[in-house]
Amino acid sequence: NPFNFGEPLIVKSAEKSRDRVLSFEEERRLLAQCTGRRSYLRPIIIAAIDTGLRRGELLKLVWADIDLESRIIQIRAKNSKTNRPREVAMTNRLLAELMKLAEDCGVDPVFGVTSDVKKSFKAVCVAAGIEDLQFRDLRHTCVTRLIEAGMQTPEAMKISGHTTLAMLNRYLNMN
Repeated sequence: NPFNFGEPLIVKSAEKSRDRVLSFEEERRLLAQCTGRRSYLRPIIIAAIDTGLRRGELLKLVWADIDLESRIIQIRAKNSKTNRPREVAMTNRLLAELMKLAEDCGVDPVFGVTSDVKKSFKAVCVAAGIEDLQFRDLRHTCVTRLIEAGMQTPEAMKISGHTTLAMLNRYLNMN
């Protein structure tokens, strides 16, 4: 294998660890800016905060992955970073957002987005007056909130799709 020769491409010690968690007040301001042409971001942001799904997992969701009656989102192995399927439950507010999307459109993909949302997410953060927030920080927010609410670590790992405690701990940012 040519990757066994020479220096590694990724050096974990050189990676910058993020510990940004969205406050409830920032979340309120962020969602308040998701109106008009930015309204499509609201259900994506809520889904990210409430489920901890990765951006790619969210944007690849199709309606066959969503069971509104059982309130379960099925993450297919091919769409998961770890190549493992998992199921994630919906919160009440996420269920409401998905039901509205199903009513309004119901066409795949679920969120109607076929490209990345990085630029529009950054723009909505600026409009909300929120600094230094990246989309992946919503995953940090979810994991941190789950543990703060008293969820057991193995269950939080199952929901977030983390396969090791070390990876879960990278996303856990207790105050």
